[in-house]
Amino acid sequence: MKRIKLLGLLIPLLIIGIWRCSQSNEVEPVKSTNFDSPQFIIIDNDDILNGIEDATLSSEMKFSNSLFNFGIPSLTNNLNANNPVIRGIPWLVNFDFTKQFGLIFRRLDLTETQVIDIRTLMKSYHESLKPLLVAFQEANKDIVKAANEQRKLIMDDLKNNKITRQEANEKIRKLNLETRQQIKDNPESIRIRDSICKLNKKLMEDIKALLNAEQVVKWDQMTKRIQFPC
Repeated sequence: MKRIKLLGLLIPLLIIGIWRCSQSNEVEPVKSTNFDSPQFIIIDNDDILNGIEDATLSSEMKFSNSLFNFGIPSLTNNLNANNPVIRGIPWLVNFDFTKQFGLIFRRLDLTETQVIDIRTLMKSYHESLKPLLVAFQEANKDIVKAANEQRKLIMDDLKNNKITRQEANEKIRKLNLETRQQIKDNPESIRIRDSICKLNKKLMEDIKALLNAEQVVKWDQMTKRIQFPC
């Protein structure tokens, strides 16, 4: 009778022990992660050019603060194509959301350790990107300043009835095109664009190195759509 009672106590303990062992061999669960966060986006040379806002009859040409001062995190905690906050911000309106890597990370069944490591990589990437954005703005500020001086002359002609509103619009359109070409041809712009390309390439290689074989297959499939303008 005592043996039966002892067995009755041991069997549940044995089952609990086996269950705990099986749990310890499972992949660690991932805590809730906001994969829509701006911390997971990458920036390329198309974004930089889109971050230069064209001159209009009502405004000067300018560099977008949300890009070149890296004010994206202060805009929103959820950067996705459906977020109304992107409206009115040209570079975000034109942003290719395949470069919101959070959308990819969400589908990779990442472990908690992988998420932590990826966060570290993304933070380091953005820290390396910031001085390049500042350098791009600094390298081209005189070009933009000269364009705005030309815009002022056009606006003066419009106010003095020397040209029509339609003619002013056309002159400003041509001014924007010419200015963008000057920025593209600027040797410093070319150097910075090359640095950004290298930075993006390294980030993707570093992320891939953290993934297991199954995740790498998914990663390759989902990132092959991304075409960096390098």
